[in-house]
Amino acid sequence: MNHYLKMLLAAAALLLCISTAQAVSTGQNGVIDLTGRLYQSEGENFPASADSLTSFLSRLHEIRSGKMLGGSYWFYTELDNDSGNSEWVLEPDYRLIDRVEVRIYGQNKDVQHFVTGYRAGHDYMLHYGKNIHLPPGGHAKVLIHFENLHFKFVPEVRLYSEHDYQHLVLSENVLILAALGALLTLAIYYLFINRITHERTLLYYAAYLIACFLGWAFMSQLPAELFGWHDLRWQYVPFFLFPVFNTLFYLDFLRLDQHFPKLTAISRINIVLPLILLPSCFINLSYAHILMTAVNSLWIIVALVCGIASLSSGFRPARYFVLSFIALLLPMIIILGANWGLPDLIRNSKILVLLGNTVEGILLAFALADKIKILTEEKNQALQRMERMLILTRTDHLTGIANRHAFDQHFECVFRHPDFADDPAQLVLFLIDLDNLKYVNDKHGHAKGDELLSLFASALASLESGSVSAFRLGGDEFTLLAHKYNEDGLVKSLELLEKNLKAQGFGETGISYGIACACESSSAKDMLLIADRRMYDNKTSKRKPRVTHADQWNAAPGIA
Repeated sequence: MNHYLKMLLAAAALLLCISTAQAVSTGQNGVIDLTGRLYQSEGENFPASADSLTSFLSRLHEIRSGKMLGGSYWFYTELDNDSGNSEWVLEPDYRLIDRVEVRIYGQNKDVQHFVTGYRAGHDYMLHYGKNIHLPPGGHAKVLIHFENLHFKFVPEVRLYSEHDYQHLVLSENVLILAALGALLTLAIYYLFINRITHERTLLYYAAYLIACFLGWAFMSQLPAELFGWHDLRWQYVPFFLFPVFNTLFYLDFLRLDQHFPKLTAISRINIVLPLILLPSCFINLSYAHILMTAVNSLWIIVALVCGIASLSSGFRPARYFVLSFIALLLPMIIILGANWGLPDLIRNSKILVLLGNTVEGILLAFALADKIKILTEEKNQALQRMERMLILTRTDHLTGIANRHAFDQHFECVFRHPDFADDPAQLVLFLIDLDNLKYVNDKHGHAKGDELLSLFASALASLESGSVSAFRLGGDEFTLLAHKYNEDGLVKSLELLEKNLKAQGFGETGISYGIACACESSSAKDMLLIADRRMYDNKTSKRKPRVTHADQWNAAPGIA
């Protein structure tokens, strides 16, 4: 897929996630944002009736925001139902809160009471909302007690029509489960690829995705919903591991140590610091949340700087890496800001961050695919260069045909003593000498001699086929390897070749050759010696008619 198309799809996915999250968060017609007063709780009990509320609230200390390390708070507001709807859902904040207790004091002195939060039962999966009844035209006073030990926040209380809240829960749960499923699927896929390739970059990437899956599964309260596991100490462990595995991934992926040693040293802080601070999850959860926020903020900034630096150096896959961290950074600014006490810009920002994290994971997969493509291209180019070098080592520089090295390798490989002496497919060796090459060099110069060698080698190369191979052994020696059934045809071709050389201005030259057959040889070396002896005999008896190998074999059967 074209990389521009990939980037377009990724951007579209990010915009879709943001727009979807915004739609399910702010597009409800029956949503009422409740404003009220926040008080510090000192362990007081709920007032028994609405008549006691005024004196109860007067004894409390009103505050504007929560403590950085969490705490216990009272929130008071009043409701007026101006609609025709009587069935509502009260959601006392969407963030992870240990315990929320709500009492609604009606006009007829009736009191609705419920408990929700992380450690309580839920009417709606992964959500804290509880059903309440408020008749049209009714008025109620609402007192909410929050207990949270993890981060600073100003509670946000919303009232939804029951229908709208059901739609909201369904939409958000689909997004949560789809994002978690995508993270887990990518992790399993790249673990499988890692088992095949043993590429550690893939292992780090898969480990990072698994940490993302576990962290957001805990944050979305899936273990609490499915298994009743409410141990918050383990919830923060994956978030401390985010920077560790991702930094290991991008150090290897971006090849940072080769080009940016200083950034490599700085990046290692993202590995060491989270591991040092991770035990805070089991020592003090309040501090663990702040420390987790700090190490993740540092990690995102350093990783983005490293990605931009790598991209500026010309490393193409870094463009997906930078885009992935932008996709993560935008929603992370919202949730990390809320962790430091800043107001949330949208409702349920953790879903937007989860979606951003999922888009980041997909973009990192694009980056990996791009890098694998580049490595494959580099590997293919290296193989092509190696192949060309191997060809050069097996090719005679002057004539362009295979050289002595190639002959030795090929000859040893194809030599095999035949089962029958008359086997037409057995190996036949022609050892050929180009006569009077020295004379041509001395009389006409080496340039003319090189021309003769090239012309002769080219003629031999024209005889090559699937069963015939030509080689230059060195100097004026050449050889042909063929099958027995090629022998007569090659003998005629060599005779014609000699005539053509004379016709082309090399009248003083000639061809001497000896033929050896595999059936008369105990080894490749022995076969070469036989052909060499016969070539010498042929050279010394140039004025005598040449005889074929069959004539030599019949006349001298004892020769081996």
